[in-house]
Amino acid sequence: MKLLVSSEEVKMDTKKNDNIEYVNHTSNILRFSISIPSDWKVSADRSELEPWISEEEAYEVFRRTLPDSSMTLEEFNRQATEVAREKKVPAEEAYENLLESERAKAIKLNEFKKIYERDKKEGYKAFFEKLLGMPPDEMMEGFAANELSAEEAHARLMADTETFLIGFAEFKEQYEREQEQRRQAERRREELAQMELGYFEASPANDEDYLSVEVTKLKLTRAMTPLELYQLDKPIPEVLPWGNRPSKGITVDSLQGIKYYYVFDTGETRNMAEMPRFFNVYLTEMDVGWIISCSCKAGAFPKYKGIFTTIVGSFRRI
Repeated sequence: MKLLVSSEEVKMDTKKNDNIEYVNHTSNILRFSISIPSDWKVSADRSELEPWISEEEAYEVFRRTLPDSSMTLEEFNRQATEVAREKKVPAEEAYENLLESERAKAIKLNEFKKIYERDKKEGYKAFFEKLLGMPPDEMMEGFAANELSAEEAHARLMADTETFLIGFAEFKEQYEREQEQRRQAERRREELAQMELGYFEASPANDEDYLSVEVTKLKLTRAMTPLELYQLDKPIPEVLPWGNRPSKGITVDSLQGIKYYYVFDTGETRNMAEMPRFFNVYLTEMDVGWIISCSCKAGAFPKYKGIFTTIVGSFRRI
């Protein structure tokens, strides 16, 4: 899915960006300088992140990232536990859990019966409305042609696993592929975390669009191109509702880098415009790597793209 921006919006936002005052911030800890809008504040500028943080500290990071979220600390910890458990669940159990969840969404018999006895096809449509997929009209007509009572039709739909999901063999293949992608992503993240030398973050106060710039400095354990650094950092496909192919063609502080735009699904909303959109730049030189990451709500990204471009272009090593 493409996120389109009109030429008029681009021109308007370019004019707005021309009037923004920037200040230069120098990180003596991480040895770089960068320009940020004058009303932005630096919230982190530190070396060698702690290898472990408490649940409360992790929750505070989450709250800063998504301040409008209503999720409590208890819910946050429970979700983290469920995610960790999910990684170990065999395909058979995952299939049954998803099947149970989908069955609970189905229309109840009494409501189904009222519609079905008036119009069988509409009854079947009502049954599938809240499920994962709506069968084509030809299949609906085939269902409606069966001489079944409302009770029989509802019972048959509830009993058939393929009413709610794909067949188990296909599910298992997809599930195991996703599990392997997660394991690979975890290994990449672990390698990246071991190389991290420090972290910088700045953002405006009381901002509804969640603007932020982050700079991560890395001590590379092997010779690495910017593309290889991107490959270590990229999220798994299931949390990416949109992303472009990483591309060359950006030079920052005389280094040829890779740039990458993507939208990250936090699970908080189904509205992609409300999800965070990132503009990442990957740079490497000898045994040092840099990741510059600018982000805001996806729907607001066109408004701030010029600011992000200015910030990224101002980056200088010292």
